[in-house]
Amino acid sequence: MSTRAALAALALAPLLLTACPKSDVGRPCNHGPGFIPQSQAITFPALTCDQLLCVYAEDVEAPAEPCSADAECNGAGEAQFRCEQGACVLDQEYVMSRSMCSQSCESDDECQGGAEDTACSRGFVCARIQGLGDHCCEKLCVCADDLDVATASRLETECSADAAVGCCDKSPHPDACRP
Repeated sequence: MSTRAALAALALAPLLLTACPKSDVGRPCNHGPGFIPQSQAITFPALTCDQLLCVYAEDVEAPAEPCSADAECNGAGEAQFRCEQGACVLDQEYVMSRSMCSQSCESDDECQGGAEDTACSRGFVCARIQGLGDHCCEKLCVCADDLDVATASRLETECSADAAVGCCDKSPHPDACRP
């Protein structure tokens, strides 16, 4: 390689490295001080995320039985819930370990190539996870480990048909409610 070609390659390297910024989908994030969601949560703005979206996508319910110790709230080897004043509640450390930066999407392809330091092992998919709230019917990149496929499928059907009660009947009409 000639000296001129080597210099040209060095000059272009920074441009090539910055031309296509890497997505931060999957990077750990938090929902703010003192906020412990008890179910799915989408936080906007989440200043640690490029698209300002921090998502806890897992849809779980704490065991209803009274408890006196954390172990009574969890299966063997799990630490998803903790016992607080005789009731099982989601553990804040668990929620934080499963909360990840996200972005709006239209297809699974847009959710690939994200952060390397993610806790997600099965990759990311583009899905609707909420039928209520500010982000109802929005398609977001969600960790497949945490996705409730049945709920996401139901929401996809309702939102695509412009029929998600509590969302698609709001005024102004959400853009996410469409075929």
